[in-house]
Amino acid sequence: MKKLLGGLFLVLHTTLVLGQTKTTATESWQTTFFDAPNTAIPLLTAAAIKHSAQLKSMEIEKSIGQQDIKLAKKNLLESVVLGGSYTYGNLASITTADIDNPNQFRTTSAPRYNTGVSVGLPLGQLTNRGNRVKKEELNFQRLEALRQEQENMLRRQVIEMYQNVLLARKTLALRQEALVTVQTNYQLAEKQFRQGQITLPALSAVSTQLTELSVSQESARSQYDTSFMILEEFVGSPISSLMTSR
Repeated sequence: MKKLLGGLFLVLHTTLVLGQTKTTATESWQTTFFDAPNTAIPLLTAAAIKHSAQLKSMEIEKSIGQQDIKLAKKNLLESVVLGGSYTYGNLASITTADIDNPNQFRTTSAPRYNTGVSVGLPLGQLTNRGNRVKKEELNFQRLEALRQEQENMLRRQVIEMYQNVLLARKTLALRQEALVTVQTNYQLAEKQFRQGQITLPALSAVSTQLTELSVSQESARSQYDTSFMILEEFVGSPISSLMTSR
């Protein structure tokens, strides 16, 4: 019975294992996945993080936040107002004494030039600049914290899905073992019935038990396949490839 069970384990996952071309490669990734959780879970988590659309969106939000910080720091220069002026004209009625005749005066006109540059900066902009920069920096830190929390949530989900696969696999193995036992019992009961050692109701009871365990085994196989495919969909890559990508 142990040898039969060993053969059954090689085909536990009917749809996913069939895609493997080499038995050694199949056994390698299965060994890593089922027997080395300390290796398998980090590989699955890294793939789930890379595949997460929500984390990709958060990375975009972080990039936007970085740009907002830069804009807040440059906002002071946008508020500076530069002005310039230039004037030209004559300054009339400048009266001076005549050197040759001190009792006489003469009036002359002198040219006048004037240039100027002015700088205007709203006081509110100057005093609030630091607060605006700090606000954008805090918003960026909040986005980083949210992203970290999302990563932690993904890790917990990966662990839960991984445990579901292991449980489904163990349940399938137990159902297969029980089915092998009942099949053996049914064969023995059938032989005893032919020999007149047991009655038809006794044979029917064993047959009913065989049918129920056959259905239960198929249900367990379906649950195993489903949990396996859900995990594979969550991480966004074939698990067999992930386990051999180290």
